Amino acid sequence: MIEQFYSIRHLSTEQLRELFSSFRSQGWVDYDYYKLMIEGVTPPELSDEEIMFNMDGANPHNYFVFMQGMEDEKDGIMIGFGLTDYPLFGAFLHLDEGLLDEIMEKYGLKPTNTGVGFPFGDRENKRLLN
Repeated sequence: MIEQFYSIRHLSTEQLRELFSSFRSQGWVDYDYYKLMIEGVTPPELSDEEIMFNMDGANPHNYFVFMQGMEDEKDGIMIGFGLTDYPLFGAFLHLDEGLLDEIMEKYGLKPTNTGVGFPFGDRENKRLLN
């Protein structure tokens, strides 16, 4: 099991929008409430334009995580975006794990923890995963 978070706090709102729009066609989006809701209640689906309009680089619900072997999650990248007009739920862009190096380099992402299952440094662990 690997769950490695990367900091995106240094990204501006415009950079988050650019990240979303650049990689949106290579993944899928879903939504989830931050707290448990009544069974059967789901957040509304938003257009890509609504998601980008509601992004804010300072939103504390923004995050970026690489996952491999995690229960109930497909291996890959998940980017969470807090939404200003929808504070009860977030939008999540799911991407293939093969995009990790490209995104890390393009946006200067740095790991924020050692991650579950990462016994070595970040570069060595990425080599082990490939």
